[in-house]
Amino acid sequence: MTKLMLREYQKEVVDRIGNDNAIVKMPTGSGKTLVAVEFIRRGLRKDSKKMDDDATVATEITTGSSSTCAKNSIGSNGRELAALFLVPTCDLVTQQKRAIEAWIGDDYKVSEYMGGMASPVKFHVLISTPQAFLSLQQKESSNASLCWSNFFCCIFDEVHHLLKEHPYRIIAHRIKAWTLSKKQRIQVVGLSASLTYAVGHREVENALRHLCDDLDVRKMISPTEEDLISGGYQPQDDTIETMHKPWEVPKGVLDENERKPHLMHEIFMRRIENQQATDFALKVHKAAKRIESEIESITGVTFESPLKMIKLGAWADYAYKMRKQSITGSALELLYKLLEDWYVALRLVCQSWEEEEQLVLQWLSINDAFRAQGWYGPRLISSLNAVYKLYKSGGIQSEKLTTLKRNLIEKRKRNGITFRCIVFVKQRISAYVLAQHLNGDKGCIAHGIRAEYVTARNARISPSIKETPGETAKRIERFRTGEVNLLIATSVIEEGFDVPEANVVISYDDIKDTVELCQRFGRARQKTSSLTLMSERKDRPLSALKEVKKHQDSIIKDFDPSKGKKQHTISRLQSQNDRERAASSILQDVARCAGSPLECLNIYAAKTKAVADIEYTRLGPDKNFESKVVYKSITRIVQGCGKGATKKKAQHQAALRILEQLREDDKKSGLGA
Repeated sequence: MTKLMLREYQKEVVDRIGNDNAIVKMPTGSGKTLVAVEFIRRGLRKDSKKMDDDATVATEITTGSSSTCAKNSIGSNGRELAALFLVPTCDLVTQQKRAIEAWIGDDYKVSEYMGGMASPVKFHVLISTPQAFLSLQQKESSNASLCWSNFFCCIFDEVHHLLKEHPYRIIAHRIKAWTLSKKQRIQVVGLSASLTYAVGHREVENALRHLCDDLDVRKMISPTEEDLISGGYQPQDDTIETMHKPWEVPKGVLDENERKPHLMHEIFMRRIENQQATDFALKVHKAAKRIESEIESITGVTFESPLKMIKLGAWADYAYKMRKQSITGSALELLYKLLEDWYVALRLVCQSWEEEEQLVLQWLSINDAFRAQGWYGPRLISSLNAVYKLYKSGGIQSEKLTTLKRNLIEKRKRNGITFRCIVFVKQRISAYVLAQHLNGDKGCIAHGIRAEYVTARNARISPSIKETPGETAKRIERFRTGEVNLLIATSVIEEGFDVPEANVVISYDDIKDTVELCQRFGRARQKTSSLTLMSERKDRPLSALKEVKKHQDSIIKDFDPSKGKKQHTISRLQSQNDRERAASSILQDVARCAGSPLECLNIYAAKTKAVADIEYTRLGPDKNFESKVVYKSITRIVQGCGKGATKKKAQHQAALRILEQLREDDKKSGLGA
């Protein structure tokens, strides 16, 4: 076991947490995890001598104030309590387990849990993803070690996720409800390098108050830059090289100000229909439609195109399903496989707002989707060839990919064998295509650049290309050991991913907020690291995001959770009433609620920024399933219980009870009028 070596500012942060709920904001690489581990260790220790023997402070300071947490670690029944450490991704579960075990593993049992693992039995510290923990609690509701009564604290790593529709919110609400009903307090500590996605002063303050309200936080702690530096922390050089697009944006793309992500499908299809889309987008769409027509001519049945579906991934899912239903080796099977590849290409065109062309061409090339069979109709062959010609000529946006390769080779020459680079992209398919392309590029091969791609565990690149947790873990480990020196990754490794050797970070796509700015470029910890941003949003250039970050830091520094709380609560209640009034139309659709109650409840909860939580579903003594579902917002809590022959029926009945009660409440209050 490695003895705890606390820097003075880390020790001060733990002391300041004391026995209060707190949020800790510290820059990437300054030791947030170590702060959390020392906080947990103080709560777990059995006596002050054990703590003094185990911990060493890097400076000559005492640890006398640490007893404030110790009283939490023994329950009313005299049983030792445990710590729950929540992380947002599966990869962080294993990483944090290693770190915590290295510091306190000889004295305390540290367990990990994520989907697919055996249930943990005995532990002092449990590290888990939030959804896996919620599912485990529901599945094993009688397991005492998983009940809230078994925990004295809960750590929320990357706590800013609580501001989104995220399982962190459900857990935060459950902890508050438990504390109120059982009178047993669970101390909460949130950690992050950047606490909010907000930009404006008022928006930042509102986001911070939301965090504090949901976690019942009394303190917001952030060491000063002077304290960090005097304690031995070396700030990263935040000089980020930007590229002012040496490549042309395709002619006719939609202006950034007109892009509305929630209307992406509608806007794209309208542009296609009106011939307003880019020439490239029209050609890819035309090829996909020609494949549909070819299938229709073989089957003699009208082809029901999935392109009308709003969920873009459903397009390729449909083609994959139909391929699996076709005879192996038949013309239909080949056409449905071809259609799947072109649907994926069209999805990438749509998701990139028609800007990304070169990666689309690379995807089609990798999957041999330009190859024309002799029996294809002439119109289909013509459409495939029209796009193939763009591939052979280099495409309109080939310069962006060329620039990336040139940048990688330059950094490889500069760093030599120590070169370890992460390239961040938005889409999983982009990560896959870039890795495949770079591994086949003669220039990259000649300079010893070896690439892997990493996306979320169990993610799909396409319906035919699926990722397993084992494959993802192996790729990350090969990067850690240096077997590969280039990782093409999505945002899944932006948070907490720890490879000290990483010295180059390139953001292939633009950055949308300060959380991405901090997390993405924080992956390169070395003082001489190279940071490059290849694309910037017009409305959020790098310079503006840096100013926003400074502004956020200044607000956080002076933020007092206790001040203005009453006014914020009044404002928040009004906003919640407005959201529930706007969402009442969902409740008034009685037929839809009766037919799909759980779906309607989830939609209603999303629109009202509330939580719809299945607390349990279990087999009752009468051999029917019983389920309890709870809707929780800051204005009301509504519970519903249901029974059914299946889990789904029991859950649906419970959800229907809630919808009926919400409708009745709205009727009484006039919200649904």
